[in-house]
Amino acid sequence: MLRVARYRLTGCVRIMVILIIIPRGGLFAATTDPSRKIVTFEDRTSLTDQVAIVTNPLPGCAPNTTCKVQILHVLSFINALAVQYPLASLIILDQIVLSLRSNPKVQDVSDDSIAIKDQETSLTNELNTPQGAWFEWGQDDGHIRVPPVYSKGIRGSGVTVAVLDTGIDFTHPNLAANILGGFNAILEGGSYDDDNGHGTLTAGIIAAIPYMGKGLIGTASAADLVAVKVLDTTGRGYLSDVINGLRWVHDQGIPQYNIRVLNMSLSFAQGSVPLQKAIDRLSKKNAIMVASAGNCGQAHGSVDESGGEDGGGSATGCDLSQPAQNAVLYPAVYPEVMAVAATDILNNVTKYGRYGPQVAVTASGGALASGGTPVCGDTQQSGRLLSTAPGSGYAWGSGTSHAAAHASGVVALALQCKPSLSFNQVVAQLQATAHFNTCYPAVRQGAGLIDAAQLIQALQPCTQ
Repeated sequence: MLRVARYRLTGCVRIMVILIIIPRGGLFAATTDPSRKIVTFEDRTSLTDQVAIVTNPLPGCAPNTTCKVQILHVLSFINALAVQYPLASLIILDQIVLSLRSNPKVQDVSDDSIAIKDQETSLTNELNTPQGAWFEWGQDDGHIRVPPVYSKGIRGSGVTVAVLDTGIDFTHPNLAANILGGFNAILEGGSYDDDNGHGTLTAGIIAAIPYMGKGLIGTASAADLVAVKVLDTTGRGYLSDVINGLRWVHDQGIPQYNIRVLNMSLSFAQGSVPLQKAIDRLSKKNAIMVASAGNCGQAHGSVDESGGEDGGGSATGCDLSQPAQNAVLYPAVYPEVMAVAATDILNNVTKYGRYGPQVAVTASGGALASGGTPVCGDTQQSGRLLSTAPGSGYAWGSGTSHAAAHASGVVALALQCKPSLSFNQVVAQLQATAHFNTCYPAVRQGAGLIDAAQLIQALQPCTQ
């Protein structure tokens, strides 16, 4: 019998919390490494010409010296190279960039900016496996309403979701059966195992499956997962790593695993030509891309990754008087990507979630702290979400990462019902069946909180 786990896991056996916190990193000033660039070329520029252009000659470097260029990634699907130049001086680097931009075959030279995960997690260890199979509170009938969909036999079967994140623990008993494979976009040929925890948490929300009848039930527990490791052990990654992951999905993941959904619970402070081009290429493959809107805390161009704190403090709560400062982050900004904001346990829109006209919908994200200005008679309430963690355990977390993962799972449910749905059709149906909270403007919630049961009802009859 399936049970819904209420706040703090009512009805589950004891949980022992081990005091291991994945470092937040807080505000970090550097969002780029100046020596790393992504050079995008005009169409039909051969790889041989691309390599020649980025390597010869280098201003200020004598021939046959150690002053050499390292090609980090060949991003063939967008006709680009990720390159690391010798950082002899910023003046020389500026000369190199000017030289590249003056070449008629070069379309763009972008900084290889840094992405971060969009939530904070604290690891826990289960002394005893929870009794029976259970939904977390974010999925229950008071939130995004997944259980009624399961009763119709819709659980995401036949749909593959790529999780672009820190990897996935492919030995976790509640995930292993659903993982088809993966790719390490940071170090090609390396492991796609999760050495941070964020990716495993995200994957569990999307498609955890009970093992021997016990454990968390994901939003789409019959969906398949593919791990695309684009973030490192600190929860950060370069733009070129993310684009390399997108390249792999485009070139190999879609043909090999029939990937339909991409979950990107990560953020960049700025957009770029290569990222936009990569997103465009994936959209033409009928990929449905879902991304977190991002968490507030931006200052001086940096990004705060301490997501899920909702006490209204200046460090984490969005300043509603400064919409530009707290705008939706990339890639969620792009129109080919569904931007998802977060709600708390009372379905209030969280204060930490970024906002803007790009937000399509909200989903359960949880909150670490309570308090703040009353909304509709209620204050913002704490209530973190539990999901899978490396080492066969579970972890608490909150942030727009969780919200995006819930939305990706619901998209998988919709695609099982009607596999032919396009990105625009999926977004339109999610918005048409969402619940708009009149306490908040549309820029903070889009069409409102997604409702899986109402969505599947609107899609009837299924054509699976």
